[in-house]
Amino acid sequence: QLKKLSSFSSLIRKRKVKAGRQDYSPPTNETTEKLRYSLFGLSEARYPPGWQDPKVKVEYADSNIDRHLLGIFMSRMAATTATPMQQPVNYDNFVKLCFDAIRGKNATEQTKQSLEVMRSFLPPKGDQAFRILFPAGKTSYEINAAITKAVFSWLVGPIEIETTSENDDHVDMRTKVKIKKCRWLQESSCTGMCVNMCKRPTQKFFTEEFGLPLTIKPNLDDKSCEFCFGLTPPPLEEDPAYTYPCHVLCESGVLDDSKPCRKLPLVED
Repeated sequence: QLKKLSSFSSLIRKRKVKAGRQDYSPPTNETTEKLRYSLFGLSEARYPPGWQDPKVKVEYADSNIDRHLLGIFMSRMAATTATPMQQPVNYDNFVKLCFDAIRGKNATEQTKQSLEVMRSFLPPKGDQAFRILFPAGKTSYEINAAITKAVFSWLVGPIEIETTSENDDHVDMRTKVKIKKCRWLQESSCTGMCVNMCKRPTQKFFTEEFGLPLTIKPNLDDKSCEFCFGLTPPPLEEDPAYTYPCHVLCESGVLDDSKPCRKLPLVED
């Protein structure tokens, strides 16, 4: 246990040197970048100059389809967590619903709750069917990366797929799902929520219940994120995501870069 704590402390020191809060300089091109994304490219994201800065927000124009999907997800989340539904259906109220759902719960309880929401979308024996349809291997990893881009961007913003050797086989595959700047992290401004409600439960959902290794690598400095299919998650004490401090815009956070966010788990459950 002492060895694990020492390793974790070392990881925090490395994070402070290599990936601490950065001072971003706006690019010389002062124009706003516009990207069409999500189903049929009907939604739009607008990236202002200096959008990499955590304090600068990307603006979104949601399509009717994306708003409908958001409403379905919000209703299921409210029902599964016994949390009052927020109205009207929009992204701001979705974030409010997320905060309401985790109020008074610790990191482990938040993760278990998110897992229950994910499971609620599965038909009976859905996990078994998934394992048959998508046995662990390159083809399954690449298909799931493509599916993630097609059906997940309404929640997090524009996504690209990259070729990487970051997988258990150490061979090139198109299995890295790169989120340019995560909308959910931007709007929630919460390191703990990112890890406890998204990273941990989604990794567990795919790796343990579907038998498909997945490691999620949020960059809590510039708010980008990577989903690496085919890569088994590392132990908590070796994962840099658990060393990040509170988000710079967190209303209840403690802005101390030397300490991890107080909402993060300290040990694996």
